Amino acid sequence: MKSKFPGYFKLSENDINKLWDNALFTFDANILLNFYRYSDETREEFIKILDKLKERIWIPHQSAQEFFDNRLSVISQQEKAYEDAISSIDSMEKEFKNSRQHPFIPQKLLKKFSELSKEICENLNSSKDFHNKRISEDDILDKVESLFDNKVGNEFSEEELKALFKEGEYRFANKIPPGFKDSNKKDDTEANSKKFGDLIVWKQTINKSKELKQAVILVTDDRKEDWWVRFKGKTISPRPELIKEFKLETQESFYMYQSDRFLEFARDYLNEHIDQKVIEEIRELRRLDERNRLSQLRKEKDILRYHEFKEAFIKERMMLNEELKFLHDRKNHIENSLNEHYLLIDNGEFDVLDEQKIRKFKQEQMIIEKQIENLIQKGNELKEREIEIQFRNKTLHNTRYS
Repeated sequence: MKSKFPGYFKLSENDINKLWDNALFTFDANILLNFYRYSDETREEFIKILDKLKERIWIPHQSAQEFFDNRLSVISQQEKAYEDAISSIDSMEKEFKNSRQHPFIPQKLLKKFSELSKEICENLNSSKDFHNKRISEDDILDKVESLFDNKVGNEFSEEELKALFKEGEYRFANKIPPGFKDSNKKDDTEANSKKFGDLIVWKQTINKSKELKQAVILVTDDRKEDWWVRFKGKTISPRPELIKEFKLETQESFYMYQSDRFLEFARDYLNEHIDQKVIEEIRELRRLDERNRLSQLRKEKDILRYHEFKEAFIKERMMLNEELKFLHDRKNHIENSLNEHYLLIDNGEFDVLDEQKIRKFKQEQMIIEKQIENLIQKGNELKEREIEIQFRNKTLHNTRYS
């Protein structure tokens, strides 16, 4: 059974040892980009492990390309993280200095807090300045280049990419992993190739395994369900379809780790000391990313509901205006007809007077006036809803999801 459904069974200790003894270790772009987000200690510990495995590490060309494409953006995001931290400390200090809000905090203690806040902010500013220098003088980039010198795969040709994009459309339509969670990504190219990034990484990894006739361990901090089996918010294992496809294509084994689990296994396999605080930092960063991802999903849902609400409002307002126009036109027609009959009366032309028709016009006139009154009331209600729409729009743009 295990031979036919390999992806559904937990690796034995022997399987794990065999993999770690022989596998090629390949890394997604997010692993390298997270080097800019780790503390110095954690980054150095991670790089130390990679250096120990240097003869068996490799990255697909697509992963390297995504690293370079996103490197400056990640550096900028970290700058903002420093600025947000400094701003939070400043706000906290101002709040504590407000004696009306905090009358029971002694001035002596507040002074100590202010001195500590100032010291922390100075340290954060110094770290921010050092971090920003990496835009032009990047020590992390130098280390990555040293580790992966001559260890980057080849780029796919234009013909290979066209064939892959065609296959990708079929795979995404049928929810075949990996990558289908990115099917809505857009870019400036006609083929929207950005959405196929994960699939390119996957195919380049398979090709490398075929070339070397070697098993592969992929390390990625991508947490989407097109890479992992997830249950009740927990990551259980790599998608069984990936393990099966890799085996069919290469006749070799495949497995995946997120960065913290990779370090734990590397610690045991290499018999290296890695402080548990390093692993906890990586896990906390992943939890933060997960919270941000869920917040972004909530924001996207809120925006979708807002646009649906706004679209329904616009449609209802258009229908009301059209109905009002029709009623006003009909009312004007009736009033003109009544005026014509009144003119006949004024001229004494009683023989052509149609009293039944006049009564009918007056009844219809009363009904229309009542309908117009009701529509005007609806219009006022719509104005209140329009204020609500404007408020929702403002809230969506100002809300910080966390």
